[in-house]
Amino acid sequence: MRHFGIFSLILLTTILSACQVFNRQSTTDNTTQKSIRLQGHLTQDEHERWIFHPCNQETGSILQPSHELSKEIEDLAPEAPHGLFADLSGHYNEKNHFTPTQRYRLQTEGFNCNDPDFTRLLVRASGNEPFWSLLQTPKGLIFHLPNQSALALPYMEEKLPDGRYHLSTEANDLLLRLWLTPQSCTDNMSGTVHHLTARLQWNENIHYGCASFGGLRQ
Repeated sequence: MRHFGIFSLILLTTILSACQVFNRQSTTDNTTQKSIRLQGHLTQDEHERWIFHPCNQETGSILQPSHELSKEIEDLAPEAPHGLFADLSGHYNEKNHFTPTQRYRLQTEGFNCNDPDFTRLLVRASGNEPFWSLLQTPKGLIFHLPNQSALALPYMEEKLPDGRYHLSTEANDLLLRLWLTPQSCTDNMSGTVHHLTARLQWNENIHYGCASFGGLRQ
């Protein structure tokens, strides 16, 4: 996967200030549970159980994944002998086991606990062949293509039915539209599994990729 240091660009730093939001409340069967979004590493213990170690926490918890998440972990595990990185939302039970209710991202490489951009973003989307990247912040979009300077653009957001989003801008004589759909998506180069598929229209060109929510959106 190709990375770039967008926040070293002075032009763009002014649009990337926001607070970190991770917790939300959900009510099921008249019992209130706290659903927490956590990022961290998954490793196996001697009993072949997956242990989830949240970022900046010394202790881990036994993961109780769904059948679908278990298969995704098993498929990626051979590529990551030292463990996987996971971005999950879920809750702890009385035994301190962690049950995920949403998988945002599961990966063997790429953005991890040291990602400086995560808490400032609403969405990160990207695709390959050709590579493109689009970051959504509360104050603007950051669009990046290979061998070109990143562009900071104003935008409009529309929330569509079924959890879909549409972002658009026509600034700088550039027609840019991004559709996000809540559907599992696997990056065809890194193998990273995302919870959103992305369709990008850039002028007359159509590109496809994957996306996931940043720390400012649940």
